[in-house]
Amino acid sequence: MQAGQLDKRVTFMRRERVPGKPADRGPFAELLKVACAFRPLSGRALAEAGSLTDAIEGSICVRDTARTRGLTVADRAVIDGRDMSIESVQPSDRSGWLWIKVSRRKASA
Repeated sequence: MQAGQLDKRVTFMRRERVPGKPADRGPFAELLKVACAFRPLSGRALAEAGSLTDAIEGSICVRDTARTRGLTVADRAVIDGRDMSIESVQPSDRSGWLWIKVSRRKASA
């Protein structure tokens, strides 16, 4: 991946903690905005994944930083106006890039 391929912006969202209620969380709030590359899955890959509505839509590639390494499946990603759940965050491989799989499925948490 080359830095010039980071042609989109992604906003990562995280639920706010509600003071006094450690188990409860509030609405999603902006966590950070970064440049990214988005690679959607092909139609065939979506069909092989099962249901087209619940399938992983693609992968987001961002720079591997301390803040992006802190992302979890409880967070959300908004790219091109599409709100997506984070399905998985690949462990760092020291390449300088972090791959995040996302889908349009709504998070249950």
